[in-house]
Amino acid sequence: MINGEFRSSIIIEPANGQIPYLGDPRARFRRDASAPGPSDGPEGRPLAERCLLAFGSHSGPPMLPVMYNNNYQLVQTDDYVMILAEMAHDARIIRINDEQHMQGMKKWMGDSIGRWEGDTLVVITQEFNPQQSFRGASEQLMVTEKFSRYSDSQILYRFTVEDPTVFSEPFTGEMMMGARPATEPLYEYACHEGNYALPEILAGARRLEQHNSPQ
Repeated sequence: MINGEFRSSIIIEPANGQIPYLGDPRARFRRDASAPGPSDGPEGRPLAERCLLAFGSHSGPPMLPVMYNNNYQLVQTDDYVMILAEMAHDARIIRINDEQHMQGMKKWMGDSIGRWEGDTLVVITQEFNPQQSFRGASEQLMVTEKFSRYSDSQILYRFTVEDPTVFSEPFTGEMMMGARPATEPLYEYACHEGNYALPEILAGARRLEQHNSPQ
C-alpha cells in the first residue's frame, strides 16, 4: 500500500502496469547458440543457482521483492552508501558525488553513483555485467533509483529502467520499504552450503546422456 492505495502492479509508468517491450519479448530470453547448454556445466545454469546473485532481481538494481529473504541493510557514510541484500549477501557499493561511471569493469550489479537531492538519494547505475540481464535488457541498460524517507519507519523506493534497444520507452515502478525491529538481527544467508540442486541437475544430465548414448 502506498499513499493509502492498494496497487496491482509495482510499475506505475506506463499506466497499464506492463513492461513496454520492443517486438517479441520472448526473443530476449532465448539462449545464445554459442552459450553452454543448460546442463552442460555450472556455467550454463542461472546465476542464482550458482549462488552468484539473488534471484528475481532482489540484489538489484532495481531491487525487487522475492519469495523469501527480502531484507536489506543500509550503511551510510559521507562518501558511500552500502546496500546489503539478505539473499546471497550481495553488497552494492554506491559512490556519492562521483563524476563518471567506471569503464571496462562490468560488475554483477552494475556501477552505481549516487547524489543527494534534498532528503532523497538518487542513484544511477550503468555498466552491468552482460550475464546479468534485467528482464532481457542489453548492456545499454540504465537504472535510476530514488530513495525517499516517507516516515520514521518507511522508505519510498522508486526506480526507472531505460534501454532503447529493448524497451519502447522507459518504465517506472515504486514500492514501500519498511524498517525491521532493531532487536531482530539480519542472519547470514547460506547458499552454497545447502545448494543441492546444482550438482543434482548436472548429475541427472550426465545420467541421461549415458542412457541415450549408443551401446
